[in-house]
Amino acid sequence: MKLRRLRNQPGWYEIMSRCPICGHKGWCAIDSDQSVVNCMRIASDDYFDSTMGRQYKHYLDPDKRPTTKVEIMQVDSVDKKSNRHLNRVYRVMTQELPLSVFHENHLCDVRKMEESVIRTREYRTMPVGDRYKVAKKIIHRLSDESDLLGVPGFFVNEGQYGPYWTMAGYSGLMVPFRSIYNEITGWQIRVDNPPLEIDMKGAIKGVIKKEIEKNELGKRRAQCEIEVQGKTMIVQLTEKEKKVCTSKSGQFVFSIELKQTQRYWWWSSGSKTNGSSIGGPIPYHFALPAPCMPYWQLGESPEGLIDCSEVWVTEGALKADKAADGLLKPFFGLPGVGSYPLILEPLKQLGCKHVVLAFDADAVSTPEVQQALELCAAFFAENTDMKLSLALWDMSQGKGIDDLLDLGFTPQVSLMVE
Repeated sequence: MKLRRLRNQPGWYEIMSRCPICGHKGWCAIDSDQSVVNCMRIASDDYFDSTMGRQYKHYLDPDKRPTTKVEIMQVDSVDKKSNRHLNRVYRVMTQELPLSVFHENHLCDVRKMEESVIRTREYRTMPVGDRYKVAKKIIHRLSDESDLLGVPGFFVNEGQYGPYWTMAGYSGLMVPFRSIYNEITGWQIRVDNPPLEIDMKGAIKGVIKKEIEKNELGKRRAQCEIEVQGKTMIVQLTEKEKKVCTSKSGQFVFSIELKQTQRYWWWSSGSKTNGSSIGGPIPYHFALPAPCMPYWQLGESPEGLIDCSEVWVTEGALKADKAADGLLKPFFGLPGVGSYPLILEPLKQLGCKHVVLAFDADAVSTPEVQQALELCAAFFAENTDMKLSLALWDMSQGKGIDDLLDLGFTPQVSLMVE
């Protein structure tokens, strides 16, 4: 298990490998005894709110605690700068980073967005190579390389001729996160080729040796080394083809499946020299309908442009952008369904009286999301006098609210908290 020491939480470590609760990498934390996990994704009745968002406590069964070797990652990161500073650097970055034709076509053809809207919303492309050249141009515009300190995504690398600034992250479509004052405070990358991982259960061990060419159906494949009952072998696994082994008596022995990891990743550099984590706090995204964007001045809240007495909330910045255009309503895009405490103060500053949650259509049938919604309702009831409603629609009409609106449907709104 790879861990990174949390400077502001003595005795706690960020889990850089897979979390034993949710199975994802990053953000979740474990204590030094490896007995308690603060998970950011799977809800529990024991939780607390932090600058990283809501963290749910899970107490590990002593017989199920991680048994892999612990590797403590040593890094020299710095604290994240203010939103004002981040916005200044990120605005300069948008002048040096283009949007690739590939990503523009994706936004037009798949996301059904107009070219003018794409330009207005300032999506960008994180390139595969030559990132140090982009960083160098940004420094030239800023005039001082120290301006990149404390800006998530940038870090110092050691080269043949000494240290130099460059940019972290996978290549992909970059989606900006904006505050209610139109500051760009962070980015998420929709990764072009998410990393592969092996999902294993039971009496089996394995590692990916290398990815190989896709099969005739376009599914990704990898050459893997697996160990079963003391025997090691090299096998080829194909994405989403789960292999299950049972004994002659029908008892489960093991299962193995090749999967893609998550598609969206924060653009962050907290594990690198002079880099910075996106957390403390994690950004939220505030989206206005595209026609309002040219009139939304930096540093000004948008009440003069649009009625903010009713604000809608969904998961994801890109989805919020699309939904704001489809309903002509202000939208918050949360980094996760359990991160609603992040928007409490912004909602108050906007003068909001009614919050409408518009999570995916399968939200009411997923136990973890159901629990998060119940906690969300309790949170708003305890901390605000705002009404809270839930937007509902049938899964056959689209999974997300962006899909629903693309097909010409609108959701039903059901009151949760008055």
